[in-house]
Amino acid sequence: MRLRRRAFGRKAVSPLLATIILIAITVAAGLVIYNLFFSTAGTISSQLNIQIISVDIVKTSTTTLVSATIKNTGNKPISSCHVYVYVDGTTTPVDLDLGSIDVGQSRSSSTTTLPTEGSVTVGKSYPVRVVAMAADNSRLEKSLTISCTG
Repeated sequence: MRLRRRAFGRKAVSPLLATIILIAITVAAGLVIYNLFFSTAGTISSQLNIQIISVDIVKTSTTTLVSATIKNTGNKPISSCHVYVYVDGTTTPVDLDLGSIDVGQSRSSSTTTLPTEGSVTVGKSYPVRVVAMAADNSRLEKSLTISCTG
């Protein structure tokens, strides 16, 4: 009888200790959920973005120069970037291959080689299309119009 009385007379965990344990479990679970959510949100929010710093067509008496400078302003590296300039009378645009561009970096390219059937006129506007691709096959296209100077 004595053993039985002792077992029923003791208390388990004090209410203060139980409260501290419950708070610790809640904080730990909250930190795990917080970390899981923001690591997933960071992956989803990675984006491909570019800034077109300059695209120019300059015509002199002997040659025509097409140049472009593009900056990667997104948070994904660009695996390939092309600038297409559509000049008069061509079926194939002038293609400036800027290659890969790391995050925060700029890349430039220029050419004086134009399609044989094409011509440019000083003061006339020409359509330009910039196509950037990331390693995960996401794609970004931007279009603009530029004027030929000379």
